[in-house]
Amino acid sequence: MPPKLGQIVETILYTSDAAKLAAWYTSIFSLTPFLTTPNVVAFSLPNNTILLLFSRSSTTADKISPEGTIPKHGCETGLGQHIAFACDGVEELREWEKWFEEKEVEVLGRMQWERGGRSVYVRDWEGHVIEVMTRGVWEVY
Repeated sequence: MPPKLGQIVETILYTSDAAKLAAWYTSIFSLTPFLTTPNVVAFSLPNNTILLLFSRSSTTADKISPEGTIPKHGCETGLGQHIAFACDGVEELREWEKWFEEKEVEVLGRMQWERGGRSVYVRDWEGHVIEVMTRGVWEVY
């Protein structure tokens, strides 16, 4: 049996322009980066999680240093990826929907899940599908 698995620590979205995508996340979700380089922007999220935006052009080769090797990873095309953010119930989800409307972010879909949870979906300018969800979507959330 393998060791116990912990929570997801980081999510990486690949982009053609890290600064432009970071500006979108700052504008729409009020996130403030803790790291900004030409190829990587990093945001600290609740529960000790991190959202990283990587320029596709920076992940084309292994990064080797005296500390070790980070293998090449990511996608070289505009493959849309998905992340989901938690919110604190239906009323807060309605606030998100109103916020998206004010920011002129198109809502792609809404979902009422069998377990009672609800979700709203939007797309960032790079094509990633972003979900904001209440509890009751998954057995574990």
